[in-house]
Amino acid sequence: MFLPPDLASIREFRRALRQSLEENTFASRDIQQIELAADEALTNSISANYNSSSEETIICRWIVNDSKFTLWIVDYGSGLKKEKIEEQMTEAKPSSLQDFLKKVKTYQEGKCEVLPHRGKPTQHKNLGKGLLIMQSLMDSVKIMYHCGEGRISSDPNDTSIRGSIIELGFDSKKHAL
Repeated sequence: MFLPPDLASIREFRRALRQSLEENTFASRDIQQIELAADEALTNSISANYNSSSEETIICRWIVNDSKFTLWIVDYGSGLKKEKIEEQMTEAKPSSLQDFLKKVKTYQEGKCEVLPHRGKPTQHKNLGKGLLIMQSLMDSVKIMYHCGEGRISSDPNDTSIRGSIIELGFDSKKHAL
């Protein structure tokens, strides 16, 4: 799926993703988790493109193989910085959903960013804890970078980064009741 770096793209993406997961008989609860994590990843990619003044198309691709779901989102931003990744990866996971939501709300109250919505710059408050949300909802989160000469790197300090590749993995068998 090819999407413009605009918040309006999220609706189309979620619709297609939901339809695919329903067709593959994923449980409603699992679909909601995957949708939220995927939404966060796409929002991060839109932000990355916008903040890098890139109007390049964002590429979203997913595969469903039995109970396993894998999503890749490719953007053309500057790449997630090492400090941001380390901060998010080492942050203690909240003990409950309520603690998590409280933490996100507190963080968001002090942060707002301008992102495009239907081509117009729009205040968007829901930023800042996307990586933590993805980690909390998915079985795996991998961050890679596409670099010059078609290379893929896992080094956030690579000097030829042209954008990020976020890979999300989910196995519904691990979450069956």
